[in-house]
Amino acid sequence: MKKFFLIVGVMLWSTYSFAKAPDCASFPMNTTATWMQNEGILAMGDIDSSKTKINLLASEKKINTNKMIKKKFIYTNIYNFVFYDDDGKSYQVITKIDTVESPKNRFDCSYGGYSEFYFVSKEGGF
Repeated sequence: MKKFFLIVGVMLWSTYSFAKAPDCASFPMNTTATWMQNEGILAMGDIDSSKTKINLLASEKKINTNKMIKKKFIYTNIYNFVFYDDDGKSYQVITKIDTVESPKNRFDCSYGGYSEFYFVSKEGGF
């Protein structure tokens, strides 16, 4: 019986997360779309935003070591975006972007931190 309660306790504990991920999907999505346009992959006007898929893959809270940023913590967020154009073709991009925590537990998603973009795939009728 003790093993049963231990197993149930571990299962419940693992579903509870202490991490607080920033709710910042719109800024990195727009930054990624701008990057795709600048790279000549897809024009922002051709994106069907109603079909765009957003998935936060990871979020890591780190102590800030950048002296130019006056915040204690920086969050590194990794998103998977799937954009669709008007013809139904899909474009998958992995984006890594930094976010800072502002006062009152709000997040500054556009503070100008470092971003990386990885174009993964283009699928559909070519």
